[in-house]
Amino acid sequence: MRETVPLHTLLIAALRDGSGHVGRMLTLARMETDANLRAWIRLAAILGAIPVLAIVTFFLGLDALVKMIAALTGAPLVSAFVVALPFIAVAVTLAVLGLRRLALSNLEPWRSWARTGRPGGSPPAP
Repeated sequence: MRETVPLHTLLIAALRDGSGHVGRMLTLARMETDANLRAWIRLAAILGAIPVLAIVTFFLGLDALVKMIAALTGAPLVSAFVVALPFIAVAVTLAVLGLRRLALSNLEPWRSWARTGRPGGSPPAP
């Protein structure tokens, strides 16, 4: 014949085994999270270092170019101007484009005038 085990004994055994499983699962999750967190921090450090190293490399190369041109020409001022010329051209171009964008004619509400039928509702010809 079969022995009958009381229900409360089965529940207590299930809770004990279940708590052991939950404890092991939480330990595993903690270990995985720690490893993932370390990997994410390492990735962020690498991705943060790449632009810094690229900028430092660019400026060291620029300095080397200035010194090389100064050694070839004998005039450091000329070499600095030759290297700075592209930067000056970009700055002037951006200034001209910015001034065109900020012109008073660009601030007039052409679309609003066209919708209301007020005079001057069409933008001026370029």
